[in-house]
Amino acid sequence: MKKNLIIPVAIASLFLASGYLLGLDQSPKTESVLDKEVLVEEGPAELHDAEGHAVNFADFKGKLVFINNWATWCPPCVAEMPTIEQLKKEMPEDEVAFVMVSYDRNPKKAINWMKNKRMDLPVYFPGENFPRQFITDAIPATFVLDREGKILHTYLGMADYSKESFVRQMELWLDQ
Repeated sequence: MKKNLIIPVAIASLFLASGYLLGLDQSPKTESVLDKEVLVEEGPAELHDAEGHAVNFADFKGKLVFINNWATWCPPCVAEMPTIEQLKKEMPEDEVAFVMVSYDRNPKKAINWMKNKRMDLPVYFPGENFPRQFITDAIPATFVLDREGKILHTYLGMADYSKESFVRQMELWLDQ
């Protein structure tokens, strides 16, 4: 009887693992971080842009938001960056916001890295009220938010975001 269970259990495990590896797992919907009413700690959820100006997450409301936590000293982060650049080229600019959150201690290093690689991805830095939902022990870490700011997708680790399956998933989320 135990032998009869090995194949079904193996197939089920492969099925679950393949969805996870493709990055198509959907996290449960959570409270929106794009609402101006949602406060984190002492004020609105925020980032800092390349010029050092505060950017409120509410500024992205109405768009699908692709958030990627990364650093120049992180080899997997650097390796997946061209796939994110490719994904950005395939998405409608007015409907998808790309938020590349750098964990480099020196902001200029991250900004210069992006320029030297000729990538058109906006670099941000965590503000004092960076939402705890996006703080992880591992980078790269990627989150996709719907137009209202609820988390649709979370993936920890390196991925290929230029894969046709992920591009299709982004298009499906855009149509929701």
